[in-house]
Amino acid sequence: MKRVVITGIGVICAGASDKETLLSLCTEGVTAIRRADAVTVGGLMTDKFGQADIDDADRNTAMLRYAGSQMMADAGIDSSYIASLGRSCRLFYGTLLSDSEYYVQNSLNKKDGIKSDLLCRMNSYAHTAAGLFGVKGPALISSAACASGTTAAGMALEYISSGICDAGIVGGVDALTNMSAFGFNALRSLSNDICDPYDEKRDGINIGECGAFFFAEELEHAKTRGAHIYCELAGFASGNDAYHITSPEPEGKEAVKVMEAALADAGIAPDKLDYINGHGTGTPINDSMEKKAVDALFEGSNHRPFVSSTKAMVGHCMGASGAVELASVIMSMNSGRPIRMPRLEDPIDGSDMFNAPGSIDIEYAMSNSFAFAGNSASLIIKRYEEDK
Repeated sequence: MKRVVITGIGVICAGASDKETLLSLCTEGVTAIRRADAVTVGGLMTDKFGQADIDDADRNTAMLRYAGSQMMADAGIDSSYIASLGRSCRLFYGTLLSDSEYYVQNSLNKKDGIKSDLLCRMNSYAHTAAGLFGVKGPALISSAACASGTTAAGMALEYISSGICDAGIVGGVDALTNMSAFGFNALRSLSNDICDPYDEKRDGINIGECGAFFFAEELEHAKTRGAHIYCELAGFASGNDAYHITSPEPEGKEAVKVMEAALADAGIAPDKLDYINGHGTGTPINDSMEKKAVDALFEGSNHRPFVSSTKAMVGHCMGASGAVELASVIMSMNSGRPIRMPRLEDPIDGSDMFNAPGSIDIEYAMSNSFAFAGNSASLIIKRYEEDK
């Protein structure tokens, strides 16, 4: 199997307009969650969301263009270069609600007797992305609930490592929408304040938004063009616990299987992990399940890697959450600075695994997404070393 590396990163989210400001936000433990004006907050449990600094009515397209252009510049490529790769470069796009506003507006138009072509624009984000990047190969869309971004990265790893293609544009976008705000409000899943992942006082989520993209390519392909290499994608697995439409299986049995499968794909044992970026939504059931799953993964071992979540800083970015989390993991790995949780005061069961060290040396990291409808995904990220 071929080695797959990341050579370009672009990101925009609450409090961060590039990978460097994302690193500062996450490693200094600063929350960017605030009162939102991008959604209607009247009648909601909270007015606090992870809103990016965007002045555009079409937030999805704005974040796509911003993060995508940034990624290409960082990788030292442009759309004409990607187009020259033809079918050997593909698009791997993760999203959950990119087109939900079209549904809402079409329903409102229909109610008011207004004819529109809004439903014809569904999935137009894929067309927009392919056009921006110059992708001539297939566009593969992952919409596995809030595991979509992680699954998109896993798809890229599988396609490139097996030789189906040489490179891929990887990532995704999800903007704040009234559908997500009112949907999670109806589920009573929103936090009354700012979320507290892995803390005993946790009471729910804050929805966020982001756009995050990466250029992934086969190692020799990257070397040939003299690219800067951030890391390797070393292993991936996905699954479904088939337990409930919104609740995870409370004991984390499927979560353990997915993590074990990802480690097996990378060819490493659990004790090789130095860091786990958890799904860490701040809901009582999800965080408890994850704690049980990690304990089960390391059963019989004294090793417990540091575990943290970005969601108290940037919010839960729906289908694109795995993309912004991958960016934060890569930057933490390259800087040696751990991703802190600003609201952590009383860790679940008093566990030390959630307490950030002063610095961190990451050879292998795992990024997890455990989403609605049982969708689960685990990605293994490895520090790049040319002689291994």
